[in-house]
Amino acid sequence: MDWKDQLKALWKRATWTRTADFTLPGVLFELQPDFVMAARLAGKGNGDGQGQLGRMVLAPLELDALAPSPSGPAILNKSLLGKTLDRLAIAAGNGKARVGVLVPDGVARVGVFPFEVLPANRREAATLIGWRMRENLPFGPEEARISYQTAKSVEVGKEGEIEVAAVAMRSSVAAEFEEIFESINRSSALILPSTMALLALLPREEAGGQLLVHVCANAATLAVVDRQRLRFWRTRDLAGLAPEQIFIQTAAEAARVVASTEDRLQLRLARTWLCARPPATESWADDLGRTLGRDVELLQPTPETGSLLTSDDRIVYRRYGAPLAGLIANEVLNGRN
Repeated sequence: MDWKDQLKALWKRATWTRTADFTLPGVLFELQPDFVMAARLAGKGNGDGQGQLGRMVLAPLELDALAPSPSGPAILNKSLLGKTLDRLAIAAGNGKARVGVLVPDGVARVGVFPFEVLPANRREAATLIGWRMRENLPFGPEEARISYQTAKSVEVGKEGEIEVAAVAMRSSVAAEFEEIFESINRSSALILPSTMALLALLPREEAGGQLLVHVCANAATLAVVDRQRLRFWRTRDLAGLAPEQIFIQTAAEAARVVASTEDRLQLRLARTWLCARPPATESWADDLGRTLGRDVELLQPTPETGSLLTSDDRIVYRRYGAPLAGLIANEVLNGRN
């Protein structure tokens, strides 16, 4: 199983009732505390330009309009955010009612848990997973909307275990994002934390583990994957810190994750990736590499996905578009398999 299957399963769980194969909407949004972005796929629906963007627009967002809070409320200024989203949807050329939405990592909780057995009924399984996640949730597990994917354990001696990667979002918070798009006559076909979409850009079937460090909008998420399986996830809220302090805290967190991964998970990290979107600087990869004592590679959006964009749009794409490129890469892989 790889990310095309895992993300697809998470998407199916996003609205609790979806049973048909998931198809990526023709318009994608990303919402962060300091910016909102919209992108339209080229040729969506007629087979032309599959896997390429036809338009991309970004607008800064005023402070205190959106808060990456798992407890909620996440949307603090509905009027402002709604007007911004509507303006971007029109600029992106959105003639479709359904959209895909990436949200700040901080509004969700992600965990990896072993189970000897899971109920066959997905609702019952989600309830059990929520109970296992209860210590990591700042709200009751009965209030959680759970998305999850299962895989066989990769650890030696635990071949019979089921490994579950789960995303939990408070139902009221998920409803906030659904309602803000309904207010502009759109419906959200998926809602995912932005870093989850980045996983599809990592090389497939790498020998050894991979560490992904994603820094965006004053938050840092660190994820460890092993052969297309999520093994670890942590998000740190770094709001209020200056860029240099964000880097220091992120580097310290990455060092702890490296040590923990090799000690507790007994997993050698073969590659380390950094996706740093503003306010990060281009020197962060080299600086992080020196701190960790290992090579750090930049995880960037695939050039082919943005090849149809105007020169101005390509600048936005290169600086901000990696998560959207991950969603599109996942859709293209799904269509080829």
